[in-house]
Amino acid sequence: MLKKISAVLFIVIFAFIAFLYVQKGKIEQKFTALLAENAVKTSKIEFRLFPPVMVELNDVHYVFAENKRLVAQSLRAELNLWYLLQGEMNLQSFHLTQGQVFYTDSTIPDLTELQVDLRPDFPLSLQDLSVWLKSFHSNHVTLPRVNIDLSAETAQNDQIKLKSQFAVALNKIQFAALDSQLVLSNKRLFNQNKLALQAEQGFLIFTPNHYIVTFVHPVFNQIKLDEIQAEVDAQTDLSVSVQVSQQAQNTALSLNLNQQQDSYVWTVAGTQLPLESWLTAFNIAELVSGNANVEMRLFSDEIMPKQGDVEIDVTDGKVKGLNVLQLISQYTPINFDETTKNMDTNFDVAQAKFHWQPTVIQVDEAKLQHRYFILQSQGVVDLTQNRCDFRANIAVNDQRYQALALPVRFFGSCQSPEYKVEINRSFRDQLKNFIKEKLK
Repeated sequence: MLKKISAVLFIVIFAFIAFLYVQKGKIEQKFTALLAENAVKTSKIEFRLFPPVMVELNDVHYVFAENKRLVAQSLRAELNLWYLLQGEMNLQSFHLTQGQVFYTDSTIPDLTELQVDLRPDFPLSLQDLSVWLKSFHSNHVTLPRVNIDLSAETAQNDQIKLKSQFAVALNKIQFAALDSQLVLSNKRLFNQNKLALQAEQGFLIFTPNHYIVTFVHPVFNQIKLDEIQAEVDAQTDLSVSVQVSQQAQNTALSLNLNQQQDSYVWTVAGTQLPLESWLTAFNIAELVSGNANVEMRLFSDEIMPKQGDVEIDVTDGKVKGLNVLQLISQYTPINFDETTKNMDTNFDVAQAKFHWQPTVIQVDEAKLQHRYFILQSQGVVDLTQNRCDFRANIAVNDQRYQALALPVRFFGSCQSPEYKVEINRSFRDQLKNFIKEKLK
């Protein structure tokens, strides 16, 4: 009896394997035809039945638009076994490794080390896959909801990582649960080497050489925003416009990029920016807080800016870790109330003009106005060492003491600067003249 059961079981297994190989042959024919129809070239196609069921392409070359191509060391597609038994090839995941993307005829890839995992919510049929591949050429991409996990390296050795859920239909991508970041090869953007962006949802509308993307409830480097909308025009020279809003604080930020031959110029304008949050976002010491209006003009020979000029106005702010009132009361014949014991200094208005380079901020002109004093200074901020060196003149904001301006040097850590009152000849003469006037 046991021998009969074993024989029957063996026959069933053998028949099942034979059936799988028959179906495998049909799938191979269909898949090979699909690749040829869409001009996908590969040096080797391998089908595996156990486990899991998959097809693997080696040395993949695919031209998906004019002058745009994808090269990959390997592309694996996992097949759904249930559909395979029915002679159909339904793919339930894609895995691309060691990919390169070329956007032009250049021999240097725009993206390298490309790794992509795609997992559709429902298995894609062979017909779906054919429509998807053809849609790349017609610029009418259609794709059901897919989970993506992507990483790549740019030509500037920056690292890109992205996770999201998205669906594509008629030139529109709807996405959700976006988690992306760009890790710069060095701190090229102020003092920051990582730009992280998350969003609950959003969408991208695209036509040839023109894109509009909207992020709903995004978080940029831990700053919670209401919306980011960006428009990209690449018809001739690259043009980018970005609008950022944060309604709770009446914050608005606009960024515009224009390509001028081999150079890129960013113009930035922001109103009511919470200064402390944005300094933290770009890894700059939060020496000053308040609401800031900002204008920038930034330059580079690539999209990411490398230097620029900045003008900033701050209202209702605070200088942290420095009590200017207590300092000047020690050297000028005036007194203040007990609030001068605070370690910070509140101010009404502060203005500054400075030139930024990746590692240094050169402050050409800075002015801070308080009800009791006016501080004017120039100096340097070393972003890599988080150290400041400023020379300032502090004048009492009172007509009776206009002739006095205390010279002070601030230096050391930007978060808790030291100071040295430089009693020079000019200040001594001011003090003598002040005393003479009072004694008349």
